[in-house]
Amino acid sequence: MSFEYDLAVIGSGPGGYAAALAARRRGLRTALIERGDWGGVCLNVGCIPTKALMAVAHTIGRIRQADRLGIRVHGVQLDYPVVLARNRRIIEGLRRGVVDLLRHHQVALIPGEAVLEDAHSVRLRHEGQTRTLSAERFVVATGARPQPGPWAFDGDRLLSYRELLTLPSLPASLLIIGGGVIGCEFASCFAAFGVPVTLIEPQPHLLPTEDGEAVRVLSRVLQARGVSVLTGTSVESLTSSAEGVRASVSSGQALTAERCLIAVGIQPNSEGLGLEPLGIPTRHGIEVNERLLTSQPHIAAIGDCLKGHGLAHLASHEGGVAVANLMGDSSAMLGSHLVPRCAYTDPELAQVGVLESQISGAYRVSRFPFAALGKSLCDEEPEGFVKLIADAATDRLLGATIVGAQASSLIHLAVLALHHGLTAKQLSRTITAHPTLPEALSEAAAQLYGEALYTAQQARIKTP
Repeated sequence: MSFEYDLAVIGSGPGGYAAALAARRRGLRTALIERGDWGGVCLNVGCIPTKALMAVAHTIGRIRQADRLGIRVHGVQLDYPVVLARNRRIIEGLRRGVVDLLRHHQVALIPGEAVLEDAHSVRLRHEGQTRTLSAERFVVATGARPQPGPWAFDGDRLLSYRELLTLPSLPASLLIIGGGVIGCEFASCFAAFGVPVTLIEPQPHLLPTEDGEAVRVLSRVLQARGVSVLTGTSVESLTSSAEGVRASVSSGQALTAERCLIAVGIQPNSEGLGLEPLGIPTRHGIEVNERLLTSQPHIAAIGDCLKGHGLAHLASHEGGVAVANLMGDSSAMLGSHLVPRCAYTDPELAQVGVLESQISGAYRVSRFPFAALGKSLCDEEPEGFVKLIADAATDRLLGATIVGAQASSLIHLAVLALHHGLTAKQLSRTITAHPTLPEALSEAAAQLYGEALYTAQQARIKTP
């Protein structure tokens, strides 16, 4: 049977365009289908615009602390329309770059909403027109959308993160429901912009799946910067009106704000794609095996349309893996313990490998504070620490947690160490330039052997 394309990718986010490029590098005739803006959620309404806002928020925080450096600053104001214009420039520039790269590699860019008609045909709708495209193989990378929980987004008072990003002006006050990564990032950002923020999380602490010790540092800093943090608190009722929003919470309080961000999770975009008639389950996200293949072995799925995902960099990695597996290669998935997880708050929080709370068996743990590091003191950013966990018997690194300035960049030293099976001793003997922030990792490793240069703290030996 003759097909129009060897491979068609549905969705042009980080996973989708990575899959398309991987296919073209193999010489496959490749189509990339997108119903919205090229680059998907991450580039247009997710990772990039939020991190652009966080850069502004961090700069404002630095300016407010300039007197510590002997700099007197007066009359600092935030011009939010200019901030949003900068966001648009960044997004548009990156989007052009993605499109140019795909065209350079001769990927066919096809706009439209895709629904599989049968195992090898997809119906496309775009601007009132309909056409059919055939392909031998498919990669589904349709992403996810914000999940409103028991409420509903109204686009005015009750907002998803996408709608909050497009507000033309700052809200007078902001209530955030959900203390996960999205909720914490927006709380950190808008508090820096001078917006009164209340953050509600039903679990005992923010970021409930992350390292509790690191989260306590972040929570303390958020509160010191004006965020009202209510943990162990659930919202019992939520109403909106022309005046704003009102929430009744389990503590008995009645909270009011001009706007409310509902950040309780994401919903995979797995339905309405024509997968169910092909016998592919989609109830909680598209079901795949360990090779990212569905029950139809010529159809793979990657990224946020799978259950429990949410990481753009993992989706990009999966794009290449899925294409390799569709072509019959033996391509192993990256172990989940090797995937870094980051919260781009201020300070940042980043982790890789296991958490201390997850370990079974004897282990050693070292906690090195940034306050003991010369570079952190020079930069006036002493908050936080590096925590390393090593197996007590083999000395191999098992996990790392960093909370502090540039944690999302620093974590990659630990990612490499875990990926290559390094021991803590090997990391401790890695030469890191002085004075720099990466010294915190080599010092944390050296501290396990009583060899740290900048702190007298002792490492701990733990046996469950």
